[in-house]
Amino acid sequence: MQAGLSVIDWSLVVLFLLGVGAVGFHASGNQSTTRDYFLGGRSIPWWAASLSIIATETSAVTFIGIPAAAFAGDWTLLQLFTGFAIGRVFLALVFVKAFYKREYITVYGLLAERFGEKTRLLSALLFLAGRVVGSAVRLYAGCLAVRIALGTDSIETVIIALGLFGAAFTLKGGIKAVVWTDVILGITLLAGCLVSCAWILASLPTDAAAIAALEGLPEKLSLIHLDTSLSDADGLGLIAGLLGGMVLTLATHGTDQDIAQRMLTCRDARGGQLSVLGSAVLIVPLIALFLALGTLLWAWHETGAAGYMAPVDNNEIFPLFIVTDLPPGLAGLVMAGLLAAALSSFTSVLNALSATTVSDIYRPFAERRGDHSDAHYMKISRAATLLWTVLLIGLAIAFVGSQDNIVSLALKVLTYFYGGLLGAFLVAILTNRGSGPSVMAGMLASVPIVLLLQLRQFTDHPKTAPGLLRGWLEDLGPGTHATLLWVPDIAWPWWIILGTLTSFLIGCLGKPREPSAEAGGSYSPEAEAG
Repeated sequence: MQAGLSVIDWSLVVLFLLGVGAVGFHASGNQSTTRDYFLGGRSIPWWAASLSIIATETSAVTFIGIPAAAFAGDWTLLQLFTGFAIGRVFLALVFVKAFYKREYITVYGLLAERFGEKTRLLSALLFLAGRVVGSAVRLYAGCLAVRIALGTDSIETVIIALGLFGAAFTLKGGIKAVVWTDVILGITLLAGCLVSCAWILASLPTDAAAIAALEGLPEKLSLIHLDTSLSDADGLGLIAGLLGGMVLTLATHGTDQDIAQRMLTCRDARGGQLSVLGSAVLIVPLIALFLALGTLLWAWHETGAAGYMAPVDNNEIFPLFIVTDLPPGLAGLVMAGLLAAALSSFTSVLNALSATTVSDIYRPFAERRGDHSDAHYMKISRAATLLWTVLLIGLAIAFVGSQDNIVSLALKVLTYFYGGLLGAFLVAILTNRGSGPSVMAGMLASVPIVLLLQLRQFTDHPKTAPGLLRGWLEDLGPGTHATLLWVPDIAWPWWIILGTLTSFLIGCLGKPREPSAEAGGSYSPEAEAG
């Protein structure tokens, strides 16, 4: 087998990255205020924001994990993404209007207005915790492919290099650079998937009839899994997929600044709604395409066309195919698409993390100690970007060794903190109930519930745990293992639902305060816009 990409392929990858960088720097313009840096001056057209949403969520996790899931299983994962699409319709009709009532730099300004600054601070901290863990998995996924392309065993070095490259890009361009390069990166990613599918179909040693007659193909194309068991370890049941997907997308796209920031860059609420609805239309066929690629990779190995054994880790199946089977030139194009996915998600999350750090944590405290120029906040924003880069690199390295499907791993970690966030936003938007203490208590109560459910699954399947955590689990005494076995074994799509219900019900117990008492001092959403 080929040890890595050829010189021709790497030349194409480098030229592509340089071209993307040039476009991003040109699009960024003069980032003189935090409004420009984080919202792009609210000048982004809805279709560009929609493509940016797709490019951001369609990370290297999608590029690697979706084909791996179809290669090892079937198409039932599409149930979850159908739930994603349904959730976005509700998000567009309800959440977006609430976000555009004021010019919030981050969506957590809404919680500050309803429940006070302490609630904003806690919600920002929960987002930061959830997004850092989720993005570390994304960075790790992208570097899995780069490691195979380089033909090296040191994935840690790859993680550091890719992380620093993404940080340099984000520091210069702000959200404008991120959105416009996302458009290019998203198109490249789609082209890479289409090219791979076409090449496999053209190169298979058998005709279409022979492929259709392959033993097990009908099962590989199964779309619906009617299992209603709450303990389905893979979370592939129809009800769990649809409901879990719907609630999870409300959390990730309605309370996660990384995604919500895209709709806030549009000119008005209508543009924000269209950006979300556009992503709802695109997400299901896009995922179906990557599932088709996974099925074709299965046929590639089943017919003996691959000429080598499939890797033990299914997450490596597509990167290995790129490096080993695609001809020079074509391999470079597809690898550029994979790198595009990794960089797109990484650069966007750095901007969102720094936006939340400055707007929801640093600036409210700084405003109480006196006025500061926007240049001051720009310096803090870029310093925050560097700090988050270091932390993301460290966490990505911590995930090295996990043998869980990279898509399942990435989605599971999002449930840890986002149920609490979603419950708080539902209280704020759908009810006139809730107070700062009750909403914060609800958010905090939801987190240990989900973490216990995850630890329960790690106890049954220790190889799916991150490398560093696995050693800790092995050191636990038999008494602790026996205690964890008392925790119900519940499929992961239900985790976000349980977390959201916990947060929402506890949050509704509080009685709202008068509007004049909620703002928490002199700070206001108008002030945060600069």
